[in-house]
Amino acid sequence: MDNLIDSISDATPRYDGTLALWFSGHYQIDQRDFDNIKEFNGEYHPLYGYYKSDDPKVLAQQLHDIRRAGIDAILYDVFPITAWNPTDFAKDKALKMLMEALAHQENETRPLQLFIYLEHYTSDPTLEELEFALDYMREHMCEEPYYYRYNGKPLVVCYLNYDAPGMYDIEKNSKYTDYFDIRRIRPFSADTWSYIELYPQTVHKDWMCASPGLDSYLEDAYLEKNVRKQGLTLEEVRKKAARAEREDGKYYLKQLEHAKQANPDIIMVSTWNDWQFANQIEPAEEYGYLYVDLTAKAMGRWQETAIYREQA
Repeated sequence: MDNLIDSISDATPRYDGTLALWFSGHYQIDQRDFDNIKEFNGEYHPLYGYYKSDDPKVLAQQLHDIRRAGIDAILYDVFPITAWNPTDFAKDKALKMLMEALAHQENETRPLQLFIYLEHYTSDPTLEELEFALDYMREHMCEEPYYYRYNGKPLVVCYLNYDAPGMYDIEKNSKYTDYFDIRRIRPFSADTWSYIELYPQTVHKDWMCASPGLDSYLEDAYLEKNVRKQGLTLEEVRKKAARAEREDGKYYLKQLEHAKQANPDIIMVSTWNDWQFANQIEPAEEYGYLYVDLTAKAMGRWQETAIYREQA
């Protein structure tokens, strides 16, 4: 694995756009990802152990390692769980801790920014939920120096499962469109921003994603457990679920280099800690910091992140 990192030149050209990273704090109340790893004997196990997102020591370690990867902005997912919806911002202790940490980065060589990934998990948010969420964000976070702006406006990314009729009303309301840059996002999609795509990803000049790959073992086990809820056979679900093996980091490197060559404004790494679908770059017992360090090396940010490797 170290040979793959060593194969990339220390002098590789730097990607000067925004390197973003999908991040979830749902482990503060929902341990389903870790439960699935234990139940199905998943291939990878978090290097931090089965953590809770509102543990300050865990968050401090995550922010250190995210800086080590050369990330510029954290795309925080609100809320990838059924227990909460977009009106529950105030309940999210991990988000509050993250905002507090980003408000005090005076001594960091790599200050991080934040923007929000808004979703309702199993359905689309209603108009009322979207309005509440956007109003809450504007009041409590979007004017902070650490909140990420795109085209001069606070960026918010809305994950949509279905037709999302409420989003059409938001997009026609100047109260929101004059203030926010609001983008729709879906997996494997070319008509919106993409959450995840197979290699080679569609080339766009504003946004592209890069993924370490989807390991099929844990995904198949999870799908088999939940397939009846979808009213489909496992075979039908598998046909819909595109996947790509990690190849010990080689697949991720291909996606990073392809996105970097296109030089979009934003490259989003999918994901930091989506353990349920084994789609994470967060350090694991099995591969250590491979994906963290691949990110920094491939993006030409090896030297500027050295201090975080030295402090490991």
